[in-house]
Amino acid sequence: MSRPFTFVSVVFEAEYPLLWLQARSMAAFLPDDLVAEVIVIDNSRRSMPARFTGQLMDEYGPLAGKARVLRPRDICLIPRTAGYRSQQVLKLCVSDKVATERYVVLDAKNHFVAPVERGLFAAPDGRARISTTSYESHALRPQLEHVLQYLGLNPRPYVQRFATTVPPFVLDRAVVRSLVDGIERRSGRSFPEEFVANGLTEFFLYAGWIIASGGSLDDVYELRLEPRPYIWRATANREGVERAIRGATNAGGAMFAVHRLALARLDTGSARALSEFWSSRQLFSSPGEAERFIADYSRFLRRVTRRDGLRELPHRATRLPGYLRHKLGARSTPA
Repeated sequence: MSRPFTFVSVVFEAEYPLLWLQARSMAAFLPDDLVAEVIVIDNSRRSMPARFTGQLMDEYGPLAGKARVLRPRDICLIPRTAGYRSQQVLKLCVSDKVATERYVVLDAKNHFVAPVERGLFAAPDGRARISTTSYESHALRPQLEHVLQYLGLNPRPYVQRFATTVPPFVLDRAVVRSLVDGIERRSGRSFPEEFVANGLTEFFLYAGWIIASGGSLDDVYELRLEPRPYIWRATANREGVERAIRGATNAGGAMFAVHRLALARLDTGSARALSEFWSSRQLFSSPGEAERFIADYSRFLRRVTRRDGLRELPHRATRLPGYLRHKLGARSTPA
């Protein structure tokens, strides 16, 4: 199985700088023959500023010629809903724009920290690889049970071990198209309308559809219990940062992630530890450069954050990436 993948990322205003970092990491660590196309879905209130789009393409480096930006209207019509729900719809409906057999869904918070091999996404026997976890005491157990019941499945056999919702997630385009078409036929309305009306969850729905269609996840995927090194809002401290870095280092993992709200919570020591890690992986030329990136981004998020969490962003937010770009250097590239 030597066919390349399409890589899909959904982003909104607050995540533009994280997408910038992701693009930089893809240029540094993704081999050209693994990438057929990079699709960025700009789910922001206003279109991505042309200046930032140009900066973003610069960071994709040799992959820039394979990258394009789509707006939601280029993909499907989504009823009014929360931003995170519309992102989930877009991750599935974009399959109609994908030309490859499989595509890899990333969040803007994901970035690569080591050379990527095909084995990250596909097993030697050709099956895609997917990470699994237990939902017995998981916060998302109610959502998993809801989606499986929606599909007419008994959740009990799947609670102990089921597909994770943490990207990267490899999707089979044909399965996604079957899912979208099947849901529309049985519901009598568009897929986005049915998805939003029933409060579904994209990766649970996809994996559950395979089972509900008479198949098995094992037929399509090599299922693995694989830790994912992430820095979440709740672990945005020195201990959490160092644990995530150890996880990536000890496992020799190529993927890493930092949630946008976690960056704003890092204290000086935590930010320094993360900056040294990023610099050691050549995503920044020095720890100081990475620390400036974190500080600039943190100040931005604090300006647009209310007590009840990150709100919808005003148009002024789109100026931030240019400011960060200036701080990091007009032609700064991975060392």
